Amino acid sequence: MRLKILTQGHKLTQKLLFKLIALQMGHIPGPMRVLTYRRDWFGANFADCLTHGLRDTKQWTMPEAELMAAFVSKLNQCEY
Repeated sequence: MRLKILTQGHKLTQKLLFKLIALQMGHIPGPMRVLTYRRDWFGANFADCLTHGLRDTKQWTMPEAELMAAFVSKLNQCEY
C-alpha cells in the first residue's frame, strides 16, 4: 500500500527533480519519495538517523555495510 500523498504531495521543485530522476532510472524509488516529503519535519532527521546507523559503525567497514544493504535489497526484491 502506498500513501497517495507520497505521489502527489510534493513541492514543484521536488516534482521536477523526480521527473529528471525518472528519465534516468525509469522510476522513482519509494524511499526517495518518503525522505523528500516534508523533509524539514521528517526526512532530514530520518536521513541523519539512517546515515548514523549505516555509516557510523565501528563493527563494519563501508564496503561491508554496502554489501549488506545490497543483500537485503535483493532478498526484499527491491532495487538498491
